[in-house]
Amino acid sequence: MTVTDTVAPKISSWNRQIYKRLKLALSLGLRRQIFVAICDDLSLRNRLAGKLHGELGTTSAIAPAHGSSSTNLVSLNINVNDPHPFAQISTWLAQNRHSSITTSPPSFQILGVERLTRQSPTVQQLFLRRLQSIERYLPQLNANVLLWLPRPWFHSIVQSVPEFWRWRTGVFEFEGEPTPLPPVGATQPEASPTAVTTQETEETTASFQETLQTVLTQEVDENLDLQLFQNSMGNNGHSSEEVEPLIASTNGKSGANPNSKGMLGAVDLEMKETPLPQKNPPTSQHPADTSTESPNPPQTASPAEAYLQLGNHYRHAIEQGDTSEENLAIAIQAYEQALQWLDDTSPYVADVLNDLGNLYWMLSRSPQDTSMRLSYLEQGIQAYQLALTKLTAQDAPQTYAMIQNNLGAAYGDLARYNDVADNLELSIRAYEEALRYRNPEHDPLKYASTQNNLGTAYWHLAQHHSPVNNLQAAIGAYAEALCYYNSRSNATNWAMIQNNLGTAYWNLAQYEQPETWLELAVIAYQDALTYRTPEVAPAACAATQNNLGTAYWHLADRCVEDPQRRADYLRHCIAAYEVAIALAEELAQHHPPTSVNFDLIATRNNLGLAHYQFATEPSLGAGKEDQSHHLQTALHQHVQACMGVAARSEVYQTSLDYIIKTIRTFYQEQGISGQNLALSKVPGQLLPEILPRL
Repeated sequence: MTVTDTVAPKISSWNRQIYKRLKLALSLGLRRQIFVAICDDLSLRNRLAGKLHGELGTTSAIAPAHGSSSTNLVSLNINVNDPHPFAQISTWLAQNRHSSITTSPPSFQILGVERLTRQSPTVQQLFLRRLQSIERYLPQLNANVLLWLPRPWFHSIVQSVPEFWRWRTGVFEFEGEPTPLPPVGATQPEASPTAVTTQETEETTASFQETLQTVLTQEVDENLDLQLFQNSMGNNGHSSEEVEPLIASTNGKSGANPNSKGMLGAVDLEMKETPLPQKNPPTSQHPADTSTESPNPPQTASPAEAYLQLGNHYRHAIEQGDTSEENLAIAIQAYEQALQWLDDTSPYVADVLNDLGNLYWMLSRSPQDTSMRLSYLEQGIQAYQLALTKLTAQDAPQTYAMIQNNLGAAYGDLARYNDVADNLELSIRAYEEALRYRNPEHDPLKYASTQNNLGTAYWHLAQHHSPVNNLQAAIGAYAEALCYYNSRSNATNWAMIQNNLGTAYWNLAQYEQPETWLELAVIAYQDALTYRTPEVAPAACAATQNNLGTAYWHLADRCVEDPQRRADYLRHCIAAYEVAIALAEELAQHHPPTSVNFDLIATRNNLGLAHYQFATEPSLGAGKEDQSHHLQTALHQHVQACMGVAARSEVYQTSLDYIIKTIRTFYQEQGISGQNLALSKVPGQLLPEILPRL
């Protein structure tokens, strides 16, 4: 990875048009309007927000100007500790009620929502609940609101806060490369309790103010003709959907068609801000020289404080999305130097070691060389283990549970490279130890997150030994996690775990009580799809639809003696696979393309086989016209599968066999005219391999 480019990208023609529409919307003098601006590129967002601030407003809530004579647009940086934008607006209006304001109602642009992603799930849910109060605030609020959002938060708000979404007047989507951010609602890397001082808060605010003032001088091209403002009202734009990032694909275990990919939840480490020591340790020297971009600590700072400040500086850049190897390495070096100056009995040692473990874990995801990845993972595990020796679980249960949870994640990663079963068992042991000290009443979301991690570890272990016992344990952990996620306020995570639960049920059906477990898998997948919709999470929706189609396929196989049920299950199977394929094709057209976490070629062949069964089993009752439709569809899917893989590969040969089998059935059912019809739908490059085998 490379350090994020600091040169502002050229603003595209599309963005110039959207900017002009947004500027016009804010300039019309309407009242009580709710505008939403979507931009994943934080650098571009800051430029656009600064441009609006410079052209439409003359004062800022970040640096209030007393006695301002023309206040049309006010920029507010959201309070990450108590994110209540309407209350912040009301407070500003109350404090500036004597200011001379123009006849147009003021507008407020709210920035910094992406910073909430680094806050606890409790704070994130608090923000969503605050947005629900719009119906109470807006009638008394003689102002307009522009809310800047990255796409993950946009989708979360649309899904979780319909009360707010119904009030929106216009949606403005800007193009730009996404600034990497953690997924909305995920439990993020967590370390020691944050001790944010007044000075730290003021420094953050000053930094944001400086950014706004800097971008005021950057010009946005004004040469394009302004298009009609009403074209943007209620428009969701045309940019690509954000891939739901909380899932990781794993192969489903089955000896029968169709092939399946189980979708299990990925594990996120936990971290909170590393505090500075309250008392300076003995010091006799200053920190080593660093990059000119690094902060310059006060000369009176102790070495421990200086190195912690340096580490926090680079970790802040990492949390903002710049996870370059350089930043990770500098943060690691700074924290390791801080440990040299901290007394071994300091209460901060365990927190710093936990953060070191997290940084090594992140670094293990960067290099291509497997030996380097293993080295970083092992160093991360050593840091976690050393951190656990610096505290007792009874005295610091939350920190102890956090480190055990992170240790479980690291062992889970290590299992990908060597000693799979042993490392998975160590991962399970760490998660179970974390759960001993995670009180579900006090912190239900972290408790549920660890239960989900535990379920995933058991699922992976079931692929290696004792499948029934381990799958039952996975199901128990997932079910326990669901007890503490609310399907409305935690829809993303709730749907993810329902999907995981469905996959565990599907796997268990391969060993015992197949019909019972398959029916439960179908229910779980359907519940997940309540919130994994094509509009909100298209990639996750496609994956769950694929899993649902597979579950229906296996249920159909259990109903050979009941043609009506078999036909119904096959229809459901076909419908689910069609949705999965359509979404995957749509995502592939995005720029850049968005991948899906299942085998699209296998899904195409599975869909073709389901249609083939409808066409060839008389008990399913397909007429001549329906039979021809099913055969043509089966042929099309097998051809698409064959053309989508490398020639002569195993999957290619399998798909080619299906094509030949289907063409032969055309001949058996419709004679030479049917065979000719089938051959006319096969690409010419495949015919030399097909014709000799007919």
